[in-house]
Amino acid sequence: MALFALLLTACSDNSSSADEEPFNASVVCPENLRGTFTDPRDGQVYKYTTIGNRVWMAENLKYDDGSVCAEKTCSSKGRIYGMQNALLACPDGWHLPSRDEWKKLFNDVGGSDSAGYRLKATEGWTPLNPGWASNGTDDCGFTLLPIPASSTATNGGGGNKHDGYIALLWTSSRGTSNDYTMDGVFFETQTLEARTMTYYDTWDYLSIRCVKN
Repeated sequence: MALFALLLTACSDNSSSADEEPFNASVVCPENLRGTFTDPRDGQVYKYTTIGNRVWMAENLKYDDGSVCAEKTCSSKGRIYGMQNALLACPDGWHLPSRDEWKKLFNDVGGSDSAGYRLKATEGWTPLNPGWASNGTDDCGFTLLPIPASSTATNGGGGNKHDGYIALLWTSSRGTSNDYTMDGVFFETQTLEARTMTYYDTWDYLSIRCVKN
């Protein structure tokens, strides 16, 4: 626990490499490059944030294409989508980010070792034990919340579980194992990092963040 606290402090003050400049949100993701846009399909208004040179949705997609809400959290946490639906779910002018685009996002906020800490919302994450760190700093207004995604990879059999502890989101990149999988990104309550994973297939339902074309 003491080691975790030390790592948390270190990542909040510095980037992932001692040779790099300290993370500066006013340069990486200035507040004047944030705002809202409207999805013309249903009139849903979304926040967006500019991180590096890309514009990202600052909340999960909520478009109703027949996909389900995770534990009735559509209004706050968006819907979860199957693999095939995810590829076509983003509004015109936006797209499902690739694995490389997610990795660039991680690098823009200081590297994958601290990306979870900087992208997670400042509240809503459940600590594994009382007093343990769980929430992030949300430096760039990305405001990532945990959501009970349905995934056989993490739940050992599916079902909407783990609310408060993890966030799973699709990439558009095909998995390395076969044509029936796509990569996702994985955030946990107790870790500072964010990472891509290759376990997700047609049985899984994950969240979506779109990126502007």
